[in-house]
Amino acid sequence: ISATRSDDTSRLKNQIGHYAAFNLHSPIMPPVYDSTGSRTHLGSNHPILARFLCPVRELKEFSKDAEKAQKKLQSGKIKMTASALPAFLWAGDLPGKDYDDNNMFEGMFEGHLLER
Repeated sequence: ISATRSDDTSRLKNQIGHYAAFNLHSPIMPPVYDSTGSRTHLGSNHPILARFLCPVRELKEFSKDAEKAQKKLQSGKIKMTASALPAFLWAGDLPGKDYDDNNMFEGMFEGHLLER
């Protein structure tokens, strides 16, 4: 079973960028999988994935200045804890774009990654 699982996951690596992208015909840039095997450019180090992982209540800051917010994510000034739900859970062309502080359940669990 582990060999089968390994085969399945190795085939996903070069396709994962297509799942994160909103438009399936153009993967996100910079690429999520760069064939080096390194993972240092992923998570909060990737400009697009950082927005996916950003706590939804901090998205206003991300929308004002994405680069500054990404640095705060990396330094821990914006905390990514288990109780801080990530933006990718909400609907919107950008992760969490449709998030409403007054009605946090509207669009929750309707993010495009969850639907795929």
